[in-house]
Amino acid sequence: MLYLRAVYLGIFILLSAYTAYAFEVNMPKDLKLDNKSKVMGATVPTTFMLYSFDADIIAGWNTPLYHHEKKYIPEKYHKLDVLGGWYGNGNYPNKELLLSKNIDAAIAVAGSEKVKKEIGKMQEYMKSINIPFISIYGSTINDDIKIYSFLGKVFNNEKRSDEINKYIKKSIENTKNITDKVKKKKKVYLALGDNGLKTRCVDSIITAGAEYVHKCTLFDETISIEQLLIYNPDIIVIGKKSAYEYIKKDSKWAKIKAVKNNNILFVPEEPFSWVEKKTVMEYFVIQYLASKFYPEYSDIDLHKELIEHIKLFFHYDLTYDMAERLINYEQHYK
Repeated sequence: MLYLRAVYLGIFILLSAYTAYAFEVNMPKDLKLDNKSKVMGATVPTTFMLYSFDADIIAGWNTPLYHHEKKYIPEKYHKLDVLGGWYGNGNYPNKELLLSKNIDAAIAVAGSEKVKKEIGKMQEYMKSINIPFISIYGSTINDDIKIYSFLGKVFNNEKRSDEINKYIKKSIENTKNITDKVKKKKKVYLALGDNGLKTRCVDSIITAGAEYVHKCTLFDETISIEQLLIYNPDIIVIGKKSAYEYIKKDSKWAKIKAVKNNNILFVPEEPFSWVEKKTVMEYFVIQYLASKFYPEYSDIDLHKELIEHIKLFFHYDLTYDMAERLINYEQHYK
């Protein structure tokens, strides 16, 4: 099968692995799709991105939806089949189910070196059951704009991609209006895992104007509490309840500047992850993080922005009270 390759000259640095490569799309040359097509996202982030673009083109989910995801997704989409996919621990899609669904194509967005290395396996797997495969390499928020533009053209819905990209560009501009005023960057650490010592270098923290204290060489890394004491971050961002409760109680963590000064930012995982994984939440989260890191420079109405974001990407009407609970999560999570 012939593939049409589109390579964009803009080179970027994938911060989580410090690897440079070009934004690229590989699509079978004779494949024709439109807004009536049904496609499978090969990974969870890809499926969520496709859902945000047009919920009616996705053939199913990769895994069962969590309760906190269902709250923000219209009920008719709860009933979509669970198709499986590539989401770690050797998981693969369900071949028999895929064959029964008349899927027009499978799509994978490789946002990390980890996923990029799996693209060949995904393509061969789909080839074995005659499902056309589209691969997209891109990790930065600017690459997401290109991805949505691509989806708009392929699915004959450029009005939708223009609407989404208008919001993303506004989000970038709002964030830049804050970060351009920063004279001294805050040192930030992202605490993952149950004890907070697992970490990951994510674009959203850098885009929000912070200096990330740890220099990552792998997608996921584990550091020691002794190393973190040397880093002594100004702010700690946490995305898991278990890590938050551990850090608040542990005597060694209490010696770190951010904990001493109560500069802990506990962020939600709903509708999708805010910081741990790259999801469509990023377009709101960069504004949120910049506003939390540098409140003296922000005039963003975060409640208004989050309500607009959830409506645009999740097709859901968020109330002000729901927005408040998410924005000031530490005060309301219990």
